[in-house]
Amino acid sequence: MSKKFLFLRFWPVEIVLFIYFLLTFILLIFYQSQLPDVQFHITIRGLLLTMLFLLIYLENKNQKGKTYYVIRLFAPLLLLPFFYKETDYFNNLFFTENLDPFFADLEYALFNSQPSLIFSEKINSDWFSELMYFGYFFYYLLILFIPLYAFYKKGGNLAEKIIFIVITSFLIYYSIFILIPVAGPQFYFIEYINQLPKGYVFGPIMKYIQLNGEGQTGAFPSSHVSICLILLYLCYKELKELLSFVLTVSILLILSTVYIMAHYVIDIIGALLLTPLIYFISNRLYNKFITNSV
Repeated sequence: MSKKFLFLRFWPVEIVLFIYFLLTFILLIFYQSQLPDVQFHITIRGLLLTMLFLLIYLENKNQKGKTYYVIRLFAPLLLLPFFYKETDYFNNLFFTENLDPFFADLEYALFNSQPSLIFSEKINSDWFSELMYFGYFFYYLLILFIPLYAFYKKGGNLAEKIIFIVITSFLIYYSIFILIPVAGPQFYFIEYINQLPKGYVFGPIMKYIQLNGEGQTGAFPSSHVSICLILLYLCYKELKELLSFVLTVSILLILSTVYIMAHYVIDIIGALLLTPLIYFISNRLYNKFITNSV
């Protein structure tokens, strides 16, 4: 059982979540004249916070059992899809239009082409497309699998640290997405999206996710690439037995982000440059919280 609690027995990851809840609540109040259905989003926040506080209370009350501890440990990961979708809701508070024209022009200036368009043209086959969709899809599984593996192999302390770093990194990127609205090639070059090879199994799965789970936001910088690199580094430091597998998936993922038109190459460059800083901030915050809680 972890003893790394902060004020009122909150964990570091919960403190960070509360801060993000507060910051986005301020956006809802301050920009309510520009945002639709503000009351709905406030209500959802209230429900999520109530459930989170209830879970914290139950876990604190049942210290001898592991069930509530495990649920409390992994539950924050389930909030990430909600926060991601909400970046689309906040998308154009600071820029009235998405910045894709600028990014597409910059992409062309750098490469004299649009890599997200020509990649699938050059390798136009269902088997390669399936490989790309597999790499992109498996990214979602890694976010849950690596903390789970760490928990069962090395205990709750390592799992807590990994979950904190992952969630804090995501929340930093979500903040950037709100400030810098870029939809990505799949929305900017929408007439080309149906020309992608369809693949076999993972192709249809990813098409469904793109259609129902993606918003016109979150392209720059690529959080997919950055979080995958952070997980890769955490495996290098703590879970070396997973390193070869995660490295393979990471390579497929980075290629797939351009192939399936989810990102511009510039988004990947941005992620490569920002990842060390994002990891440093998240890791430093965790160590700071833990030190202050001892």
